[in-house]
Amino acid sequence: MTSEELKAGAVDTLLRVADRFGVPCVMLAVVIWFGREAAVALHQTLVKPVVESHIEFLDATRETLSEIGSAQERQVETLQEIAAGQQRLHETMQKTVKLND
Repeated sequence: MTSEELKAGAVDTLLRVADRFGVPCVMLAVVIWFGREAAVALHQTLVKPVVESHIEFLDATRETLSEIGSAQERQVETLQEIAAGQQRLHETMQKTVKLND
């Protein structure tokens, strides 16, 4: 079969399908097919890279939050040590004032 015969056969098949199902159904099928092709193209070029970069962002955020949590734990320990030191200073000052009275 030559390419001319294939084209003629495809056109003939398309006309028979249009006659059998109606022109609106064939047009709907064509629109759905083009929509599918557009969705596949968008998935590869837009959606997939956006999702991958978002996952990388979430991983970086998780690591940052973990580091912040560790820093806050160290701050709590330091503040507790400072509070204990201030309490000892306060008690020492009170004892000194009582001794001087």
